[in-house]
Amino acid sequence: MTSRSSRPFSVSAAAVAALTLVVGNIAAAQAKPVRDTLSARARDSLIAAVLADTNDLELDSLSRLRPAAAMRQTVTVRPSYRRYSVGSIDASEQSSYASWSARFRRASFRLDVTPVSYVGDTSFTAGRPQVSFGGASPISGRLDLQLRRADTLRVFAQSASFPGTLSQIDAQALGAVGTSTIDLDAGALGIAARFGVRYAHTRPIGEDGVALSFRGGVEYDPRPSGPNAVSWRGTTVRGGVGINRGITNGTLGASVEATRSFADSLGGRNLFPGGGSLMFDARAIRFVGEDGTGYISVNGFYSRPINIQRPDQPTRLIPLGDFLGITFTGALPVKTMTLLPLVSVLRESSSATAVVSRVPTRLNASGHTTSLSLGLAVPLGRFVTVTPEIGGAFGSVGQTVTSSFPRRFGRPLTSSQSFNDPIRGGWLALEVSVTR
Repeated sequence: MTSRSSRPFSVSAAAVAALTLVVGNIAAAQAKPVRDTLSARARDSLIAAVLADTNDLELDSLSRLRPAAAMRQTVTVRPSYRRYSVGSIDASEQSSYASWSARFRRASFRLDVTPVSYVGDTSFTAGRPQVSFGGASPISGRLDLQLRRADTLRVFAQSASFPGTLSQIDAQALGAVGTSTIDLDAGALGIAARFGVRYAHTRPIGEDGVALSFRGGVEYDPRPSGPNAVSWRGTTVRGGVGINRGITNGTLGASVEATRSFADSLGGRNLFPGGGSLMFDARAIRFVGEDGTGYISVNGFYSRPINIQRPDQPTRLIPLGDFLGITFTGALPVKTMTLLPLVSVLRESSSATAVVSRVPTRLNASGHTTSLSLGLAVPLGRFVTVTPEIGGAFGSVGQTVTSSFPRRFGRPLTSSQSFNDPIRGGWLALEVSVTR
């Protein structure tokens, strides 16, 4: 077993987002009062919002909601502290997600941003120096319009993050713990601006509560300038199809979506690996409680990258690869409060090849993480809800590097080095939401 300092390269990710696919389950029931108090906890993670190539189930949910009688506004602030260790590598961050949303009779609007401060190790050698940097995620806004009974149009835009690029040492600090199974808001730094449109059409089938949904979209990232690293996707097209069925006190659903991005390497500084992804997911939700304001749900997904062009990026510990997981979550009424349990199991496996110092090299890697969290939504009067949350994560990540040295005669000589490190982490958060 050797140390990670022997690894010849690492690979950047663009699909860490599937951590929060359960968002679709909550969005499908947003017409119920408790959903407004949980909006921020159920939000797309910042990584999902700016990097993910995942199904956007909330987009076609608007056409299934009861129209609001009047405008309803929600302001949410969620400060949090996270800390992770991967082997002997430590990383921590402080962030404060902030959001304002408004729902109208046939439209909804949301604006959000997350300031974040990150501290992490920058190398795998003894006496590791630490680096600290901070900024804010892209300021993003989106407008969802219900054009007809079953058609929804989304128009969205986001600024570049602050800062808009990452220095080499900052990218290395993220790469020391950068796997798809670890959720860090700092992953939303170094992101290019973006704008685009998405469209969803839902068509009922028969009289059994079954509906097909068709989704498509086009997104564009203006080409960034400067010498530092940045995640830039160029032009992205996406399309998907899903099926949902309403059952007694709940819903069932499944979908598939494909994406393809077109962007060059920016002279070697593009952190986006290129290509696209294929995503499958299935979900079930059941409403509980006397008035149906609580729920329990399960969501499973599988994501496969397609045509990855630039795998050797510094913000990843292991290569981007197949990513799958299952998440159990709930909102359980307890008198006037709501208990919010969550269990998530994620696994990533990957391989990549490269030529390092003229030596053919292959990297095989895998990682898994189990996360558990518990929150309690406490209403303070008619408009304010306070939700403390505590969570923890454990798992492991490892890789094997095999180099092949050619010989003049006979078979090439091979040399392998590997590591397998435990993952440990936890977080605290306190969400305050005001709805009127």
